[in-house]
Amino acid sequence: MKRLPALLLTLSLLLTPALAAESPDPRQEDLDFLCSALQELHPGFHSLAGSSFAHKKAELQARLPALSDQDFALELQSLIALLGDSHTTANLSPVLNSSPLYPFVLDFYDGSWILTAAPAEQKALLGRAVTALNGIPMEEVVEGMSALVSADNPVKLRRQARQLLISQTILCYLGLAEEGAPLTLTLRDHATLTLESLTPEAYAALDANAVARLELPAAPTSQRRKTAYFAQPLSEKAYYIQYNTCQEDPEDPMEVFAARVAADWAAGDYDVLLIDLRYNGGGSDGVLYPILEWTSSLIQQGKTVYCLIGEATFSSAIINAVELKELGAVLAGSPTSGSADHYGSTRSFSLPNSGIRVNCSTKFIDLETLFEAGLGLGVESLKPDLPVNQTLSDALAGRDTLVETILALEAPYDLPADPDAPLTRGGLARLLWAASGSPEAGECPFEDVFPLSPSLSAIAWCAEKGVVLGDENAAFSPTRPVTLQEAAVMLYRRAGSPAAAPHGASAPWAAQAMGWLAEQGLIPQGLVPSSPLTQAQGAALLSGLI
Repeated sequence: MKRLPALLLTLSLLLTPALAAESPDPRQEDLDFLCSALQELHPGFHSLAGSSFAHKKAELQARLPALSDQDFALELQSLIALLGDSHTTANLSPVLNSSPLYPFVLDFYDGSWILTAAPAEQKALLGRAVTALNGIPMEEVVEGMSALVSADNPVKLRRQARQLLISQTILCYLGLAEEGAPLTLTLRDHATLTLESLTPEAYAALDANAVARLELPAAPTSQRRKTAYFAQPLSEKAYYIQYNTCQEDPEDPMEVFAARVAADWAAGDYDVLLIDLRYNGGGSDGVLYPILEWTSSLIQQGKTVYCLIGEATFSSAIINAVELKELGAVLAGSPTSGSADHYGSTRSFSLPNSGIRVNCSTKFIDLETLFEAGLGLGVESLKPDLPVNQTLSDALAGRDTLVETILALEAPYDLPADPDAPLTRGGLARLLWAASGSPEAGECPFEDVFPLSPSLSAIAWCAEKGVVLGDENAAFSPTRPVTLQEAAVMLYRRAGSPAAAPHGASAPWAAQAMGWLAEQGLIPQGLVPSSPLTQAQGAALLSGLI
């Protein structure tokens, strides 16, 4: 945060004199300020913006004088949305707070948009699927929202669209409705519901008698509690932690909470732990570390841990979910609105004239460089290993579909093996360590190994034995897929570096090791020295030598 005021002052000094001479229009100044700030702060601006951003800006400049304040704010947000970054967005609350609103609510269940709130006289329609707004299919409505919503995956787009559907101003801007006109909802059986918009004041004044809501009894684990985190037994064998925000509760510090949870667990006879991140929208990923340490010890004892994820799981909660998967937890639930790899670590600034507040990412979080569990995830929703969606029928009955599914499992869910998955450098270290009887090891000398990584002791032991050396930056790159020649060097060192004729096609540093591997007849057919190994190929190499 320390650089932001200086940045804004710098931008003001750079932009204001030029604008005073060339464009006294305060909107032009805000537009230029926004573009300069995004370019300065956002690490992916140049790769994400492209020609569409410059074209949109030029087109917008020509229409600035004719725009209302609301439309100006929406145009700026549509410009920002071109970056496709869920964390970089303008605050549209002033627009929404001044917009006429339609009195209805939709929620997404069983792959459909369900009417869950409407005017009291339309109570009979609650629970029915809505297929179109003003004759436009819901799929097209949501896709249309992409012109305005900052989203890097479809789940985020859908989640944000749900919140904007009731705004007449938003719908008019996107060409989905007409100003002052009613909104018609089409239901699955071709029935329709026509709604007049209300002023923000009239909408806020609606009382319980004016609005009918679908009765969805809350299951003990299906709603977000007001506390940052809490824990409770679910059964004689299952214990539950709900982690709602990645922030320290000053009245219940995480260290204290974790110690209390560990004591509760020790006092019982539990085999299954559920850590619920379904309502966690982010914060600081480091807050959960005491629970991660304890969870790691449970998994090493053979206990089963499920990490529950869902549509609301976002930002640093995604990092925590991948950390738990790295430890050996099973991800269960539904795809998240947060992308696995994503831009984040936001800073905010206000435009000098309109005062519009903008959040902007300053960092790219690439989880595959941090965790083996992050390999191949990319900029897309984090998907569960065990997919279970909350059903409407269960919600109406007050049941948590995911939790009840887990509790009903007759045996712990086993992650399916994937022999064709890449073998990482850390994974090969684990194979070598296990083949040697998993001996005790000292501290790991490499700074880029996750302190709770299942590979930590293996890498430390390999370093002690001179099997791995790392680089000049004290880095081992444990999550990088290992190549054939890298694996040859590690195996060769473990064998005592015997004499061998150099292998001509290898890199100089691997030539003798590859020559030795060739003498053993263990070079997989069709692979060149720089080929990455699969887990099956790595296991076959090791078994051929032991």
